[in-house]
Parts: sequence; structure tokens; C-alpha cells
Amino acid sequence: MASFNIDLNEFIFRMWNAISQRLGYFSNPENKIELLREAMQQLEAIRNDKNNEVSSLELQGETCLQQSRHLLDSVSTIEGEVTRIVHDYEQSSCLGGCPINFLCINRRAILQKATVDALKERIKNLEVLAIRLPPPPVQEMPHTSELRRRESNLDQVLRYLNDDKVGIIGIWGMGGVGKTSLLHCINNVDFLSLEEGTSGNSVRSPMIDHVIWATVSKEYTVKQLQKIIADRLGISSPDDERKQATAIFNHLKCRNFLLLLDDLWQKVDLEAVGVPIPSRRPTGQHKHKVVFTTRTEQVCGSMGAHEKIKINCLEPEDSWKLFQDMVGQDTLTRIPTSLARQVVEECRGLPLALTIIGKAMSTRKTRQEWQNAITLLQSSKLPEIPDKDEDEDMLPRLKLSYDSLPDDAVRKCFLLCALWPEDFFIKKIDLIECWMGHGLIDVGGFNDINEAYDEGHTIIGKLKSACLLEPGLNEDDQVKMHDIIRDMARWIASDGGKNNQKLIVQSGRSRADLNVWATAKHVSLIQSEIGEFPDAPPECPNLVTLMLQWNRSLNLIPTNFFISFPALTYLDLSHNTRITELPQEISRVKNLQYLNLSFTRITRLPESLRCLTKLKFLLLRGLHRLKIPHGVISNLSMLEVLDLISSTRYEDWAELARTRELKALGITVGTVEAMERLSQLHHLMMWRLLIRKLLDLRQPDHQLFLSNFLSTHSMSSSLQLLVIASNETLEELIMEKRSKTAGHGGDIVNRNWCLPKLEKLALEGLKELKRISWRGLRPWTYFPALSILKVRGCDKLKNVTWVLKLENLEELHLENCKEMERLIDDADEADTASDLAFPSLKMIHLSRLPNLTAISRSQSTFPSLELLEVRKCPALRSLPFNSKTPKNKLRIWGDPDWWNGLDWNDGDLESSLQPCFRSFSSRLRRRVQSQAKHALV
Repeated sequence: MASFNIDLNEFIFRMWNAISQRLGYFSNPENKIELLREAMQQLEAIRNDKNNEVSSLELQGETCLQQSRHLLDSVSTIEGEVTRIVHDYEQSSCLGGCPINFLCINRRAILQKATVDALKERIKNLEVLAIRLPPPPVQEMPHTSELRRRESNLDQVLRYLNDDKVGIIGIWGMGGVGKTSLLHCINNVDFLSLEEGTSGNSVRSPMIDHVIWATVSKEYTVKQLQKIIADRLGISSPDDERKQATAIFNHLKCRNFLLLLDDLWQKVDLEAVGVPIPSRRPTGQHKHKVVFTTRTEQVCGSMGAHEKIKINCLEPEDSWKLFQDMVGQDTLTRIPTSLARQVVEECRGLPLALTIIGKAMSTRKTRQEWQNAITLLQSSKLPEIPDKDEDEDMLPRLKLSYDSLPDDAVRKCFLLCALWPEDFFIKKIDLIECWMGHGLIDVGGFNDINEAYDEGHTIIGKLKSACLLEPGLNEDDQVKMHDIIRDMARWIASDGGKNNQKLIVQSGRSRADLNVWATAKHVSLIQSEIGEFPDAPPECPNLVTLMLQWNRSLNLIPTNFFISFPALTYLDLSHNTRITELPQEISRVKNLQYLNLSFTRITRLPESLRCLTKLKFLLLRGLHRLKIPHGVISNLSMLEVLDLISSTRYEDWAELARTRELKALGITVGTVEAMERLSQLHHLMMWRLLIRKLLDLRQPDHQLFLSNFLSTHSMSSSLQLLVIASNETLEELIMEKRSKTAGHGGDIVNRNWCLPKLEKLALEGLKELKRISWRGLRPWTYFPALSILKVRGCDKLKNVTWVLKLENLEELHLENCKEMERLIDDADEADTASDLAFPSLKMIHLSRLPNLTAISRSQSTFPSLELLEVRKCPALRSLPFNSKTPKNKLRIWGDPDWWNGLDWNDGDLESSLQPCFRSFSSRLRRRVQSQAKHALV
């Protein structure tokens, strides 16, 4: 009986709970709606945090897992359902609240909250968001036309590679003779072999699984070489050298590989690195091959080369043909052939010398200029080039290109290029700012900071034309120096080798030898591994330049460090991510004119910085937590450039009002009030501007009239970079023609307002942006100089038709725009302008545009396009090119499935574009993009 009572009680209890729960559905669902809203906000916050993590990992070369992306993207679907429930509740409340409606809404809210909570937990528990995909078997390398004169050498190398009894091949010869060019060509060989298929047909299978390229400079370490190989193989990089060697060995021992080592100066211990040593007696199971280049035959012996190939200088007739290619027939037809052949003879068949001197002579079209060049070459009294220590004789001969530079300022600019390490890709902007900081480009002599940068690009062009600089991996943004040219620059800077301590480059070291700095004028420790400096270094009275950027291990600048450098004028500490403070003793460097603290972790400028009254350049980019004491900026009476882009918001308007020499300002603002205050400082020329959030934006209909903020001369005339980011409400960005009126302080607003110097524009994270409207003017009159446009995370934007006739647009990046349907969506305008569209566009990058169906309605020529990159655009089924589109430089990168699924109306067009396609699975992955290839800041 007791058991029956317990069961009955439990039955009644459960029945009551069920009935009361359902009765509760008829009550006002306000509380449940609020709980649902809070749960959804938490889910969105977690989703945003995970998306930020994914973005960070993708910048490091990883790819988001499909499972993770599916979960993160599913938040948007649930977000829509929650919005509908809330909307239905609000509608029901407005009508007085019907119990039946409440019943339905309550049930939906409870069930949806359970779904939200479940998804929240699943996303929170995601342990692996992204992975690093395996690298491609081969990374293509550039090669030059000079290789057609080296075909016999290439054939010889390929014969050895096909010989199972030859595992190590040494290519040796003097500097500049073409060894690296030959290695580039070997790297690009299609290593496929023919095998008999199961059906009797021949099939192609890879002879080599991995082709690994590594440049081994003079100061290489086993650890550095291990990292290059590990990155190329896509395996982990432990700090312990032995563990890394084991990992490399285990990966390669059962695979076919070809290791290409360029520019060896000493023996490389392959065993210590972890590379399986190729044998003369192979087992026949796997092909293990090593090919290296060196300047000395001795290294071939120490490396145990099974075969050696010496690369000699070119024969006289080949030298003459190469020289003709470099000079050009337009010049050669104007001077006696005998003079040209005399110059060729002085080059002794060295391809590098023939190239450099040939291009230097390409603009000299009189007999007197050529006779003078011969005299300069012969005055060095050069003997025949010996097999060893040939640099001493070669450098004076190569110096002709240096002597032929237009003036001393350009020559000094060239010598400063040698401060970067070997094999370093130098960003053009960094190089130009180095020249500015040394006073070689006088910013004060220009009305506009951009004109000073234009001067810098002109100097780079002159140095490239003289073959003293070469294009980097990204030709538009980078340059590099050939080893021999760099050695020549250092030789010149050291007074012809008489004072080798005048310019010191100590990259890649874990300790700095400060004892050799005593007589130095320029010291560079770029990309070293220095952890600390002595508190009181020796006196360096002549030191003018100190470059310490990219020292990731450096975490402290000693208190008395700067006391030893009384003459220092140039100091670069950027990209040292462990430095958190600058000592007060920086004030002792009274002559300092250039200070770069960008992308460090410094949180506060020292008060004593105000004492640096000669400082002209203060670069503080990417310092998100920086505090600047009041009085510091205004006391820098000679300050010409202040850049706080992507840094903390600096709104000390009184300070900025007292900076009378400032030529260029880069700044981040976060409110409309800040923009208005900034526009009132008419003496400040806005240079780089990041507009973030604008939480106090009160425009009607969620509109932003850009001309309202940037209409004054000071705000618009010098603006080179504009980023509008992270606004959750902006729906329309309006460019409007203004009537001529008096602005703040009497500054006249021009009726033809435009941004004449704007080169880079980014619209990022504007979730609700639907339109970019033009009122009373045309886009190309607003942005006459715009060359780079980046649109990212603008979910509601459907097209960017307005870019169609931007004459100078070179790069177009569109990413994560969910509703983007076409790039160009105006049928009439697109049709009428098909032959005029995008005259300068070199690159189109399309990524994660799920609804993009076409680039344009009609086909266009795209006369300058070199790269089309398509990632995760599943609806894009056609390409906008026509038969006139130049295809010799065009490369189309994409997924093979996407390419094979394209619709072709023109079979001839398809066949002509097929050679242009490159699969992402075989794409050259470069770390250069980390150095912010397309970064706008």
C-alpha cells in the first residue's frame, strides 16, 4: 500500500509539472524572449571570437576546417530564426497579446534557446579550428633569358639526376656567372617519369615527391636550414635541433626528394640537418638527390659531391649576344660596334657584369660616352679574373653602374640598401622611409608627403634600371640586392675595403659584438636573435644609424644603452614584439631625427622623449595600448611625420594644435566628434586615416557623408590611405558634390572636392553597408589616384560597379561579402565601357563570396591583368575575358573543381586560357604575404 502511495504521489507531481509548464506557455513570453536574446548575444560573441582566431591562423598560412566553418556559419541561420521569434513577439505585444500566440511564441523561444545553448557549447568545445595544408611538391622559381645560353649545363645536370649512381651534384663557379639562374631552371623542371599503366597505356607519375629550395647564406646555421626545410615539407619545427633532424629524416627517408642548396660558402652537415645522405650505391627504392651551388671547388670536395659541374663565363659570341639584349638595338645602331665590343671584352664574359653594365649603357648614345665608359673600366687595371678571391677585381669593374648613377644622393641611397641582410626582401616603403630618416629625401622640401614618397619610388626605379636592385617576390612592393651587388655596396661604403668596420651588418646572430662598433657609422642587426644588450656598451662616437628591427627575442633595452651613441640620428626598433618600454635615457640621444617603434608592445612613451627636439619622424604604428604623456608631442618642435595608424586613439587636440612643422599625420579615430575636432586643425595635413566604429554616428537612415568629414584642404589633399572599419549600423556611404562654402576657420570647401592622392581604400567589417552612392560626380573624379581597393566583411553589399573606370586601380580585393552577386552589375555601363574597363588592373582577389555569379555582365579585355585569384566562390561559373585579353602574363589561381565546372561559350577562349590556370594545390606559398603583402597599414 505504501508503494502505491509513493507511485501515486510521483504521478501527481509529474502531471502537475507538465500541466503547469503548458499553462505557463499562455503567459507573457517577455522573460523567455529576454533569455533567448541574451543567449543569442553570447553565441554571437563566441562566434566572433572564434572567427578572429581563424583569421589569425589563416594569416599564418593555415586553412579553416570545414566542420569549424560550418558551425560558425550556422550561427547566422539561427540568428535569423531568433530575429523572427522576437519580431513575432513584438507584433503580438502591439496587438494586446493573444494567449494562443503566446503559447506558440513561448514554445518557439524555449526550443530555440535550447538550440542556441547547444550550438554555443559545440563552438566553445572546438579544439582545432584550422590546420596547415601540406605544401606543393614544387615551388616555381623565376628564371632569366640568359638560361638559353646554359642549355648544355642544364642537360648535363638532368643526366646526372637520372643516373641512380649520382646522388650529390656540385655546381661551382665565380659569383655572378649564372649558377643560381641554372638552379632556378632545375627547380622548374617537370619531374615526371613514364610508366606502363595497367591497361598497357603509358601514364605519368612523379619521379620526385618533394623539390626543396633553400638559400644558404654565409651566416647560416643548422637551425635556420632545418626551419626552411621543415616549412617546405609542412612538418612541425621543434626548438631542439636533434628532434628537428629526426623529424626531417623520418619524413624524407621513404620519399623521393631533390634538395637544391644555393650559395654555399662552407660544408653543410646534411646529417645534422636531418637530410638522408644520397649514396653512390642506391637501393633502387627511393631517389635522394642533392644539388648545390658554390663559388669554390673546395666546397664541392667538402660536400662529397659525386659529380661537379663548373659554370664558366660565357664565350665571346654568347657574351656579345647577351650584351646586345641588355643594351638594345636602338642604342647599338648609334655607336661604333668596335666600342661596344671593347666594353664586352672588359666584362670578361661574366653574365652579371654584362647585364649590369649593358643596361647602364643602354641610355648612352654617343661615341664619347662609350669611350668614357671604356676608360673607366680600363683604369681599374683589372687582371684576368682568377678562380679564387675574384671579388677584389670584380667589384671595381661592377662599380661602373654605381659611378653612373645621377648624383651623390642616389649613390648614398644605394649604399644604405646594404644594411639589410643577405637574401632579404626589402619592402619599398621601408627603404624609402630609411632614406627619409637619413635626410636623403628631404620631406620638408615638399608641399605634400606623398611627393616625397614619389621621389623615393623614382630613386628605386633608377637603381633597378641600373641593375643595382632586383624585384622581390612581390615586384610591386619589394626589392632585393644580389649578393655580389650587396658586397660591392659594402666595399664602397668601407672606402674600397680600407675600413671594413664603417658599415656593419650582423644579422642572424644571438649575440651582438659591440666591440667592433667603436669606429662604425652604420650598424644593422635586422632579423637577429639577440635577447639582450650590455647595460653600458663601449663608446661609439661616430654611430649614426642603428637598425634593430625584427629581433623577436629582444625584450629589454638597458637603461644606459643609448648613452654610448651621442651622434645617433636614426633608430629603428620596429617589429620587436617583446619590447614593452623605452628607457628614459633615450633623451640623451640629442641628435636623433628618426624613431620607429611600430609593432612593438610599448605601452607608454617616456616623458623624456620631449627632449628630442631634433626629431623629425616618429612612427608609432600598430601600438594598440600606447599612452602618450601630455606635452611630449608638442615639444617635438621639428616633428614632420607622426604616424599613429592602427594604434590607440590619440585625441590630445591641444597637443596637435601646437605641432607647427608637421607635414603628415597618420591617426585612428573612433567618434564623429574626433573627426570634427581633427578637421578643425587646418595646419595638419592628413596622410593616413583609420575611421573605426563611429559609435556616436547620428546620421539619418544610417548614412555617412564622407565629404562632410574630409572636405577641407587639410583633410583631403594629402590623404593617401583611408580605412573605414568595424561599424555595425552604417548602411550607405555617400560621396556628394559640395558647393563652395567656408569651412571651419575659414578653410574653403571646394565644390570639386576629391581625394587626389588617395592610393589605398579599405572598407572592412561594415556588416550593414548596402550602397556606395555617388551624388553629382563620378568615382574617377573622386578617387583619381586610387590603386588598391579592399572590401572585406561587408555582408549586404551586392556589387562594386563604381570601380569600373578607375584608371589607376591596380589591385581589387573582395572577401567575405555574403550577398555580393557581381563585381560590375550595371548592364548599360558595363556594355558601353567593356573596352575601357580596368585599364590598369593587375590583380583581382576574390575570396568567400558565396553568391557571386559573375565578375561582369559582359566580356572585357582587362589589358593589364596578371593575376585572378578565386577562393570559395562556388556560384562563379563564368570568366569576363575575351579573345583580346593578353594571356602571356595572366595567371588564374583556383581550385581544380571550380575551374573544371566553369561554363564556356567560346571553346577557343577556354583553350587559350587553360595554360594560364594554376591549382592552389601546387601554388607557391610564400611567407612574404605575412609581411603584409596586401596590408594597407
